Amino acid sequence: MNNNGNRSATTLKNILIGVAIFFGLLSVLLLGLVTWWFYSSFVNPEEPERSVATIIDKGAVVEAIHAVNKQIFIEHDTMVPIVYSEAPKGWIGKLGLKQEMVVIIRGKASAGFDLSQLDDDDIWVSKDGKRAQITLPPPVIFEENAAIDFEDSQILTQSDLCPDFLCQNSLEAYQDQVLPNAKQLIIDAAHENGILNQAARDGKVYYQQLLKSLGFEEVRVIVDGYE
Repeated sequence: MNNNGNRSATTLKNILIGVAIFFGLLSVLLLGLVTWWFYSSFVNPEEPERSVATIIDKGAVVEAIHAVNKQIFIEHDTMVPIVYSEAPKGWIGKLGLKQEMVVIIRGKASAGFDLSQLDDDDIWVSKDGKRAQITLPPPVIFEENAAIDFEDSQILTQSDLCPDFLCQNSLEAYQDQVLPNAKQLIIDAAHENGILNQAARDGKVYYQQLLKSLGFEEVRVIVDGYE
């Protein structure tokens, strides 16, 4: 009976010792975690990552503008009347021999900026990379792009009282005399209707938006000759 009691007491003692060791180890572990958290949070906190601003230089701005290659900003649909008249020279012309026609020529003219004239000297960027200024060359009418709309052009009136051996026939006169001048007249009409002023305004707005898209906070666009 006493032996059974001794064994029970010994077993209970061993259990209590094991429980004590377990909680002791658990306390040490918890203390270590608390110490690590305190040290990490207050003694040696990690430095936040610093954002590095990328400063764009003048060359990069010029490259971006050339990459976009936005040159044409406005197209004008233009209509010009052309009055053509031909009569023989000398006394025979006084006989009333005359050829006349009134033609309405329709066409397009486009205007914008010749970006090949733009270089680093036309760009200014502040040292902190927050402000930028660009000076655009004066807008131009791209004469090579001017085109006649033959389908919508028409001869309004025509009178041919001159024999073909004295004057050109109507078709030859239209092709040789009227059409060669029509393209330049379309260009002149677009100029008179303010196509260059409109190109300057549209180009200014466009390149302001382009500079802002590159990350500049303050931008200014100057169009040479239009300020």
